[in-house]
Amino acid sequence: MAMVYCRECGAKHSDKAKACPKCGYQQCNMEKSMVVYVLLAFFLGCWGVHKFYAGRKNEGIVMLLMGTVGALLVLPLVIVAIWAFVDFVIGIVNMNSPEKIFVK
Repeated sequence: MAMVYCRECGAKHSDKAKACPKCGYQQCNMEKSMVVYVLLAFFLGCWGVHKFYAGRKNEGIVMLLMGTVGALLVLPLVIVAIWAFVDFVIGIVNMNSPEKIFVK
């Protein structure tokens, strides 16, 4: 058991705790990797695979539909490609704070 610091209040608590005992801040589920999220956004972003991985199913479905329809039409493909690139950049910027990306 290791001790970690709360991202909100800075208090020490167990790494096994789901929430900080001092302020109640919910700790992020670290079972999912930010590296995997960023790689999925880069390579399969046009189909929204990274959104499904992050637990954001509605956004994933929209990207999947736009990515498949985008194979026939140019505009949806351009929009979803830009969207995937923005998600890729956001993933890199938030590499140390996965609670902003993953759904709890």
